[in-house]
Amino acid sequence: MAKAEMNWYSGMLFFSKTTSGHDLILDASENVGGKDAGSRPKELILFSLMGCTGMDVVSLLRKMRVIDNLELLKLEVEYENAQEHPKVFTKIHLKYIFKFNSEPPKDKVEKAVNLSQERYCAVSAMLRQVVPDFKYEIVYIYHG
Repeated sequence: MAKAEMNWYSGMLFFSKTTSGHDLILDASENVGGKDAGSRPKELILFSLMGCTGMDVVSLLRKMRVIDNLELLKLEVEYENAQEHPKVFTKIHLKYIFKFNSEPPKDKVEKAVNLSQERYCAVSAMLRQVVPDFKYEIVYIYHG
């Protein structure tokens, strides 16, 4: 079994060396006893989602030999929380925004995104099981 650990430093500040060897600092806002010196735990879930699926898509597009034409891949997420504690996510809308320097290979992009969402991205798989309204879409931006 793998193991991860985190240490409390002071106030609401926690520090960890991740299993991949990187520093991770978590803190809360000042109005709840923190010093605003690090990320919030819940927001990291959204960034983990974007990072997980984004890395999948880049890897898949590289294998499909269309990555050289990709100028931009931006991921955005809109979300809603429950009104009562625990204020879990009730809605996640993930948006993939692509810009290519030539005609977008839409079939390959859609295949890469769908493979990430349906097979590879563990973060998406976990969130889909608990977030009632989990959706994603693909957006293309063109040279004007």
